[in-house]
Amino acid sequence: MSRPRPEPESEAQPGMATGDLRREHEIILRALTLLERAGRRLVAGRSVDETAMKDLIGLLRTLADQCHHGKEEGYPFPSMREKGVPPDGPIGLMLAAHAEGRDYLGTLAGLPSRAERAAAALLYVQVMREHIDKENNLIFPAADRLFTPEEQAMLAQCYREMEVRTFGTGFHEIVLAELDRIEQAIPG
Repeated sequence: MSRPRPEPESEAQPGMATGDLRREHEIILRALTLLERAGRRLVAGRSVDETAMKDLIGLLRTLADQCHHGKEEGYPFPSMREKGVPPDGPIGLMLAAHAEGRDYLGTLAGLPSRAERAAAALLYVQVMREHIDKENNLIFPAADRLFTPEEQAMLAQCYREMEVRTFGTGFHEIVLAELDRIEQAIPG
């Protein structure tokens, strides 16, 4: 009887640094669900709690853009380029999606018309979900193959230091509590 072939370690157990980024993706996806809910309410002509919407946009700007994308742009993406990943390939596409997301968040923060807000919210959700899927299934597995366990640990340490320095201790716990509050204010 033949034994099942074990999965490559990088596929079975994501590295420390990519594991941290994947966990942030889960929180971002939760926030995207709320933004999609708000966008669909706007499309349907239903009201959206303005304070909750403003807080959600602020949360996404801080968590997704400044924290998560800041980590990627500051650490693994440059390191992947140093290891030979072409800047105009997959990493370039990820950076373009970061910029597109920033544009949508900027539109949302600018308090445009109801229709513009709905469109920007739903387009941001679509772009970010596709982006997260590509990172989880293409970029992060490539990073897991490129980086040694020691490099992964160093990247994870850089993430922690950047997060505490920029956002303070307990940042993710604060974000999760804020998401709990916003979920109550933006019903399905």
